[in-house]
Amino acid sequence: MNRPEKRNALNRQMMQEMITAIEEVGADEDTRVLVITGAGKGFCSGADTDLMPGGSSALGEQSVEDLRRSFVFQAARKLILGLQRLEKPTIAMVNGVCVGAGVDIALACDMRTGSENTRFMCGFVKIGLFPGFGATWLYPRILGLGKALELLFTGDTLGAEEAKQLGMLNKLVSANKLEEETCLLAQKIAQGPPVAIRLMKSELYRGLETDLDAALHRAAACESITLLSHDHREGISALREKREPLYHGN
Repeated sequence: MNRPEKRNALNRQMMQEMITAIEEVGADEDTRVLVITGAGKGFCSGADTDLMPGGSSALGEQSVEDLRRSFVFQAARKLILGLQRLEKPTIAMVNGVCVGAGVDIALACDMRTGSENTRFMCGFVKIGLFPGFGATWLYPRILGLGKALELLFTGDTLGAEEAKQLGMLNKLVSANKLEEETCLLAQKIAQGPPVAIRLMKSELYRGLETDLDAALHRAAACESITLLSHDHREGISALREKREPLYHGN
C-alpha cells in the first residue's frame, strides 16, 4: 500500500489496485506467497476520511440501500474475500499503525508479522460507525470473543506484545529485522508443496463453518489428491535420500 503521506489510508484507487493485484497473484503460477505491507511508517490507517461526510470524495446523501451497494462496500467485499480465498498463503507485514479497515485487511491474511512499532486499533466506535470490512467475523476467530468485543466496543489500542500473546501476530521482531524475518517466513512457505498448502488453506477456512464429520470426509478427498501428486512423490524421495525436496506444484 503506497500512500505514505496518508498513512496508506484506503481510497477508491488503492482498493481497486489491491483487488487487481490479488487477482494477478492468483493467476501467476510462479508466485507462491503474497506479502502485504504499507509504505513508510504505517501499515494502513483505515478508510480515507475523504470518503466520509464532509470529505471531497464523500459518498453523499444516499439511502441505506444505495450506500450498501456503493463502490466502497463492493470493493471491501472483493478485497477481504479475495485475500482469504486466494489459494496461496498471505502474510501481512504490519510495519506500524494499523487502524480500522487496515486491521481487517491484516486479519484477512493468513499470518501477520510485526515489530515494536506495530499498533492495532478498531477505531470505528470512535466515529459512530459499524465496522463494514468484516471485523465482526474476523476478530473473534483470531482474538476470541471477549477480546474481540472489548476492542470493538472501546476502540482501544492493542500493542504489539499483547497482539503476539493473543496470537494476532505470528512473529514479533525488532523493526530493523521485520522485513528480513517476514521474507524468511515467506520463503520457507514458498519452498513447500503448493498443492498440499493450497488444499490446507481452503479446508482450514471451510472448517470454521462446518462440523468435524464433514471436515473428515473432505480431508480424505484432499489427502487422496496429494497422495497422487508429483510433489508427494518428490517429498518421499527426498526423505529417503536425506535431501531437501524441490516442489513444482503438480
